[in-house]
Parts: sequence; C-alpha cells; structure tokens
Amino acid sequence: MSYLSKLKRNNKTYYYLVENIPISKGRRKQIRKYIGTIKPTDQKLSLELLKFEKEITSKKKQMQGFTYLTKEEIKEVDEINSNFWKKYNKLSKTEREEFWNNFIGIFVFNTNSIEGSTLTLKEVELLLSENISPNRPLEDVLEAKSAKKAINFILNYKSDLSIDLITKIHKIYFKESFPDIAGKFKRLNNRIKGSKFDTTPKELVLTDLKILIDNYKKFKKELHPIELSAWLHWSFVKIHPFQDGNGRISRLLMNFILFKNKYALIDIKTKEKQTYFNSLEKCNYLNNGKPLAQRLVRRFKKQYKNIFSNL
Repeated sequence: MSYLSKLKRNNKTYYYLVENIPISKGRRKQIRKYIGTIKPTDQKLSLELLKFEKEITSKKKQMQGFTYLTKEEIKEVDEINSNFWKKYNKLSKTEREEFWNNFIGIFVFNTNSIEGSTLTLKEVELLLSENISPNRPLEDVLEAKSAKKAINFILNYKSDLSIDLITKIHKIYFKESFPDIAGKFKRLNNRIKGSKFDTTPKELVLTDLKILIDNYKKFKKELHPIELSAWLHWSFVKIHPFQDGNGRISRLLMNFILFKNKYALIDIKTKEKQTYFNSLEKCNYLNNGKPLAQRLVRRFKKQYKNIFSNL
C-alpha cells in the first residue's frame, strides 16, 4: 500500500509518495515519487495516491511478475506442479483412476465437512465407491453423492467460466438435497457467518456476477492460475449469490480454474478451516485476494511437494 513520507534536509522538508514492493522472500524494493515541499491536504493526498498507484502498476508487474505472489513463490509452485504431472503421466490407467477416486473422496469429505456435514471420511469413501449409505442425515448423504457428480462435471467441462456454468454446478450439487434452491439465485439477503462484511443484496446478484465474469476475462490474461483461482473464490464468496452452498461452489470454481490452466486441484482440509476462513476475511479487509492466494500456495506445497515420492 502506498503512503506519504517526508525527508528533512538542510532545514527543508520534502514530501514523497512511497510504495514498498515485495520482489522475493524477505526482499523489497521501494518506489518513490517527489510531490513537493508543502504537505498535501487529505483530499489532495487521496488523489495523488490514486494517481501514484496507477503509475506504478506496470513497474510492480515488472518487478514482481504477478499481483499477489512473488516470483520466488510462483517458481516453486510451478516446479511442484510440473513434477506432479510428469509423475502422474507415468501412472497406469488403473493407478490414475485410483488417484482420482482417492482425491475426490477426500475432497468431498473436506468441502462438505467445512460446512457442517456429519459424514466421516470412511463413510464418504464407502458411499462413493460402494454405494453404502451411512446412518446419517439424508441431506449429508445426498450432497456427498452430488458433490462427486459436480467435480466430474467441472473436470470435463470444456467451455470457459460463465454465469450459466455457475448455476449448473449449483444445480448439480443441490438438486437432490435442496431442490427448491438448486441453481437459483437467493431470494432473501444472506451473510457470511462470522464475517463483518456484507454480501451482495439479492437484487444486485446478477449485476455483480456479470461484473465478476467481465473482470475474470481481463484477469485471466494477467494472473497466475493460483492467483486467479484465489481471486475468483474470494470474489464469488463476497457476492454469495445462492441462498446456501456458496462456500462449496466457490471451492469447485477455484479448482475449475486450476484444472483449466493445467494445475493440480487443491483440497482445503476441514482441520484448517479456521485459517482458511481467516484468509478470506483478510481478503475483505484488504479488498484483494492476496491472503487467500498465499494460503493456497501453502496448501498446494503440502499437498503435492512429495506426492508419488516412490516414482
């Protein structure tokens, strides 16, 4: 974030606008702009800061390479991702099927558990692989089965992000458990539990989703896949377009972006949900997706750094 700085020299005070830009782990580069010897008023300072931010945008990209992550972070996750796919491509057809079945079972357990599902990991795996239903609430059982269908849908979807895709995913996910809201935008205003920030009012949902799609078309040319997926996840949750299920859909959209850009999928663990929620709340405070992008980098490294270590 840019700020006003002053420098005293020979009994004179000089005012500068300053931005400290992270360029790698533990390293920053400072950009300064001289604005005179008279301290600006609050109103003038606000205008000068806005101009300064626009002026240094290209410089920041040249130095950082990306918006939310450093070049060092990007290089590390790109190497991990490349290594994952090289090893994945060595697997037999049976081994690949086993990998996806394992991933989907764990992902379904975590994404639904984060939202309060009562199914254990073992129960989810038996339900999805053997169709053995546990003695749990029917909605939890139906959503686990539908979640698998929704994941397979996004993995095989060939077109790009759209409002139609978003509503289709929601309909697949909830048409069995909550058919009255499946694929339909909210009719009542809602909020994010534990958040201090408001979601989009019901009458503006379609407008904000159109803006989201327009921004996505621009950002997909500028952001790294992890940055883009973090931005989309956070932006979608901010809108909260459906009456329920927004968190689950946001995690699927996040992975849709990753997979579309040849990146391995990320599974957010239910045991890490508080730090995950905290990162989303920080995004709201800062009004950008950086905290979530950094959280996804950490999760990605944990998940894939040593995968297939025997190959």
